[in-house]
Amino acid sequence: MTVEARQSNRAARKLAVIDVDGTLTGVHSIWQFLMEQCGYWVSAGERNLADFLAGAVTYEEFCHLDARLFAGRRYDELCEIASKVPLRDGLDDLFDCLWRKGYYVALISTGLRVLTRHVVERYSVDVCLANDLEAADGLCTGRAIIEVGEHDKGLHCERLIEQTGAEHVVAIGDSAGDLPMFATASTAIAVNATDRRVVAAADAHVTGGDLSVLCRYL
Repeated sequence: MTVEARQSNRAARKLAVIDVDGTLTGVHSIWQFLMEQCGYWVSAGERNLADFLAGAVTYEEFCHLDARLFAGRRYDELCEIASKVPLRDGLDDLFDCLWRKGYYVALISTGLRVLTRHVVERYSVDVCLANDLEAADGLCTGRAIIEVGEHDKGLHCERLIEQTGAEHVVAIGDSAGDLPMFATASTAIAVNATDRRVVAAADAHVTGGDLSVLCRYL
């Protein structure tokens, strides 16, 4: 569907807010995927995660510790690695359904733009909010750019609702980090969730690898 056709369908003021890692992809964390591919996960990456889960470091410190592992790596190399992350089946049908029904589509991810950029380029979503790895002269500096904090998804949803004037909001996600997003939504859809809180908070829980089934809930 063309951009012009999508714009003409928006009289109903609908907003879809969608998580990326684990929801649209078969990989639950682009951070971990990159570390595994670059050989940083065993020992360093696992230790950073353990410290965060134990409360020894804040979420912001956790992001910077992980970002430090990529210091000196070429940013475009990491984008190329991220392009290998498998997208779930049915995405073409899902996005086409969203456009046809007049949704303003936003990706909200605590993952990284090295991954979300591929989804944005393929499906021309309206807005993408995600974290990133800081780079200078094409090389990662070892610092993270934090646009979406651990508990920020609800706040971002509220801002998007205000900006778009949305009267109906669909939230799609898979983890506890998506619960604040679910709380702002008219309809919350969990995708392959393993956390009981996420399943309980959702109006529908979809399992399997084909996201075209989500169209029935839009």
